[in-house]
Formats: sequence, structure tokens, C-alpha cells
Amino acid sequence: MPDFYTELGARIRSKRETLGLNQKELAAKLGVQPPAITMYENAKRSPSLEFFCELAKVLGTTPDYLLGVTDHTNAIVDDETAEVFRQYSLLTLRDRKVVMELIKILGKVDTAGKEESETA
Repeated sequence: MPDFYTELGARIRSKRETLGLNQKELAAKLGVQPPAITMYENAKRSPSLEFFCELAKVLGTTPDYLLGVTDHTNAIVDDETAEVFRQYSLLTLRDRKVVMELIKILGKVDTAGKEESETA
């Protein structure tokens, strides 16, 4: 298999070990036999799309991390946050810039409010 699968397997193994799971425990969470995990981690088998998505969820990471697209391992688990990102992705570039400026302004307002309440 291509190097892509070697990287995928290494990232699966890394996340599994970070979570303190052995292959048998991860396999149980995914409803597969332990040899399947071994094959994915050793790039001997490629997961189906459905299994891959479930694997990312169980490992608490994103498909992008497992694919090597990003090194950020955190998954967005909040449905409301995911919807915000979905809506944001539909905006024009101009509107995205407006949204980012509003977020920056709101962040400053929130920070100023906290500073005032801490000194009172």
C-alpha cells in the first residue's frame, strides 16, 4: 500500500496509545476483531469510509488528523459548534472577514468585562 496508509496506520496507533488503549480494547469499541486494528496500523488493510469516520470518533480526533492533513488532533464534538462552522463555510470571503472582525470585537468586549468585574 502507498505511504499514505503507513501514515494513517501510525496516526491510528499514536491516538490509540495516547488514549491508553490496546488493540483489543479499541477493536471492542469499534465492533471488530483485534487483527483488523493490527492490519490498519500496519498498512495491510484500508478502512471503509464508514469505518474510518467511526474510528475518528472513537479515537476522539478528526478524519483530517488521521489522514495527515493537519497535526491538530482535537475533534469538534459539539453539534452547535459544528453547525457554526458549516454556516461559516457557506459565507462569501467578504462576509467571512466581517464575521471574524465581529468575533474579535466580541472577544475584546468580553475580556474588558472580565477585567472590570475582577477589579470591582
